[in-house]
Amino acid sequence: MTFSSVGDMRQHFFTMRHNASLKSNLNTLAQELSTGRASDLTAHLGADQARVSGIDRQLQMLSGFTQSNRQTGQLLDMMQLALSGIEDHRAAAAGALLTITDGSSPAQIQDAAKVAMAGFEGVVHAMNSRFGDRAMFGGNDMSSNPLAPAADMMDELRTAVSGAAGFGDVEAILEDWFNTAGGGFDTLGFQGDTGGAPLQRAADDARTIDIEARADDPAIRDALKYFAMGALAADSAVPLNKEDRTALQQDAGEGLMTVSSHLTSVQSGLGSIQGLVEQGSARLAAKTSTLSIARNDLVSVDPFDTATKLQNVQLQLETHYTLTARLSRLSLTEYLR
Repeated sequence: MTFSSVGDMRQHFFTMRHNASLKSNLNTLAQELSTGRASDLTAHLGADQARVSGIDRQLQMLSGFTQSNRQTGQLLDMMQLALSGIEDHRAAAAGALLTITDGSSPAQIQDAAKVAMAGFEGVVHAMNSRFGDRAMFGGNDMSSNPLAPAADMMDELRTAVSGAAGFGDVEAILEDWFNTAGGGFDTLGFQGDTGGAPLQRAADDARTIDIEARADDPAIRDALKYFAMGALAADSAVPLNKEDRTALQQDAGEGLMTVSSHLTSVQSGLGSIQGLVEQGSARLAAKTSTLSIARNDLVSVDPFDTATKLQNVQLQLETHYTLTARLSRLSLTEYLR
């Protein structure tokens, strides 16, 4: 009679390999049940693998647009914050300058001038503020500070008005310095680029946004002009009598009141752009959500089917342990008994 047998060592290795296979299957099914996703996507997807790859590429692209959009939104928030700071300085200086009357003392005129000077410095600081490593209000030039230092500009203005015959001359000189094409502000004050900032994509479509707010905006020029006017009214280098100094500060205060609406217009323009960015972010979020759901449907596993398989493998493993334990107790002595 012919028979075959399995040696003890071979049986041992066979048992170990079967045990390892069952444990591996158990761990895989447990992972799939807990995550809801197939562990072997290639085997699970089959012909749908190309669809998942396409969805992954789209999600990666949308992630890039979302990050860019988020940065643009943060940039606009910082620009609005800078303009709000200018408005605070404008309100403070206007209030101080408009309290000056013919009966104001030189000390009161000097105090109002200090508030105006703080406003001038505040505008320069706000316009030169940066978002990361880029200047926010310099147009196409994102590396240089858009405005020259406040002290440098005030020195130039002090020199320009040093020969003025009265407060009317001072106002005319300041108007020419700030608002005449090719004047002092264009050549010495503004150091940015007159072109707009680089266009930003609003979302993953062809729409773009143009951030036009710059430090040479007429509202910023006028704010600086009236701040300088109020500060120079108390400057000893300016040859004015008390009446002229008073009149100059009164005009500066009134001018700062009119600047308020102009600054609001700049902020409103940025607000409109912020609305476009938010709309773009909403579209990107919706597309990302839709694609993520589609991808999840492709890579997910049936929880009921997976749980059934897990129970079957668990039963096989328990049976394997039981049989192994019984086989380990087999001996000739037990058989002869």
